[in-house]
Amino acid sequence: MQKPVKQIDRLADYSNAALLEELRRVSEQLQKKSLTMEDIETHAKCSYALLKKRFGGLRGALTAAGLDSPPFHRDVSDSDLLNELERVWNAVLENEGRRPYTDDLRKYKARFSRGPYYRRWGSWIRACEALLQRSDSAPNIEPSVNAPSCTNEKKAKRSIPLKLRYDVLKRDGFRCVLCGRSPATVRTVKLHLDHIEPEGRGGLTVAKNLRTLCEECNVGRGVEE
Repeated sequence: MQKPVKQIDRLADYSNAALLEELRRVSEQLQKKSLTMEDIETHAKCSYALLKKRFGGLRGALTAAGLDSPPFHRDVSDSDLLNELERVWNAVLENEGRRPYTDDLRKYKARFSRGPYYRRWGSWIRACEALLQRSDSAPNIEPSVNAPSCTNEKKAKRSIPLKLRYDVLKRDGFRCVLCGRSPATVRTVKLHLDHIEPEGRGGLTVAKNLRTLCEECNVGRGVEE
């Protein structure tokens, strides 16, 4: 479904009363008792930043307008937030070949809205940087001599730190190095990372031994081997 176009008309009156009435209007339009940041930025004739300045945040504004407050994930840990961001980021990389935007939290049914990320790290970009720094600190995985070879594709993906995945995909231009297709030009394309020297033969999970393949080329390579 196409994302609604942001309204360009603004309120003529920016009094607190007018802002609260605008929240009630959006609530009625969307038939929702509570609103999110995305609802405000997409449908309201005022910005979230203004509501935060006047009422201290979205919860304060919604309460003043007589609407329900959204769940406030105060006790959620940094690790939980970053784990969910990592799940969304991996899905965006595979399906769309780019880094995630705040809209992807809703698109990929994230457990948290962008609010906790903004409150914890100050901005979406800083939250993304925090995840890359965490992922970069994870050691590259070398195959164990005694460990059975991994045939589960999803398990293999999880063994590759996000920053390494992102760096390899970025290096390869977010496109398959064999056929050249990319999710940016062909929406059905899904990207995977392939070990040039298979892990079962001692191949390391390092950038120089990884390349970007689309799902079709990756499956075809497996059949050939």
